[in-house]
Amino acid sequence: MPPRVEGQLSDALIAGFEDGVIGVDRVGGIRIFNKAAAGIFSLDPREVLGRSIWDALPKSEFSRTFIAQVKDSDPQPVQRLMLFPPDRMYAVRMQAVRSEHGRNLGAYAVLRDVTGVRQIEQGLDDIFATLTREISIPLTTIKGFVETLLEGAYLDSQVTRRFLQIINDEANNLVRLVMSLDSAVKNKEIGPHNVRFRLEELLKECLAVFVPVAESKNISMELNVGCELPWITADPKLIRQAFINILDNAVRFVGVKGGGFVKVEVSCQDRKFKVTVSDNGIGITAADLPHVFERFFRGSSNKARSLGGVGLGLSVTENIIKAHKGSIEVVSKPDEGAVFTVLLPVRS
Repeated sequence: MPPRVEGQLSDALIAGFEDGVIGVDRVGGIRIFNKAAAGIFSLDPREVLGRSIWDALPKSEFSRTFIAQVKDSDPQPVQRLMLFPPDRMYAVRMQAVRSEHGRNLGAYAVLRDVTGVRQIEQGLDDIFATLTREISIPLTTIKGFVETLLEGAYLDSQVTRRFLQIINDEANNLVRLVMSLDSAVKNKEIGPHNVRFRLEELLKECLAVFVPVAESKNISMELNVGCELPWITADPKLIRQAFINILDNAVRFVGVKGGGFVKVEVSCQDRKFKVTVSDNGIGITAADLPHVFERFFRGSSNKARSLGGVGLGLSVTENIIKAHKGSIEVVSKPDEGAVFTVLLPVRS
């Protein structure tokens, strides 16, 4: 094939690529800039060809990395995801071009739009995270109450019956969740189902769950409502689980010391509900404190380890609170107890 025809064929193939293709010579002059590349950068190829890449393209991660392929004496090929305006993700491949004798001839870059793929991946990640949270809720509750029974609560028939009923209810919730996953995913119905309810009444119910265990371990339970509260709009099932998890930790940490208190205080100010759960249990070490909301994290102290658990409760709690546009934090000192503070927005 004559060189002229071969060149025309190569130009036609490159011009027709769906991927953006850019080629520069050894001094950075743009020699290839196909239609797809023009669309990515919103530039006219006729105005770009022959110009220096330094002048033709906007300064960005892409241009800096591409320039390095030309300037560096021994550049390494680049394969990287890069974000381009307005909000597009491209898989970028860059490589320097060398002659048979190692002479610098320039470099090329190929840009493939993977925005749709990334959106699908992000959607799957979001679904997985949501499902993990939803499944963790009943599993954490079941695990917690089984461990409490194994610690000796089973000796009280009244406590045993109450706990077995809770375990049965949560197991039923888990079965219903598994059975509804397919339709929930298809209809995008996974997430908080908000209704209006009284937060103080829900907190009373949460405390009542732990009264039998608290009495057996000589722990006093107290709820203080600072003022008349408005109705809260949230998912009561999830909010209930969040505070069950916090209270479960508090009762366990106080129980190790063989007596003490767990106090819940709730108030409303600046259109935010403030709920504090304080105890005088074994507390949390300074080293463990930054990690208490991490998934599967368990305290490093021997006392904390002896309490069992898989380290999901507080992670689930944080996810629930964040899903409701709220926040949670904890302050604690070893042997002085802990204070968890939850802020939730007031919604009409």
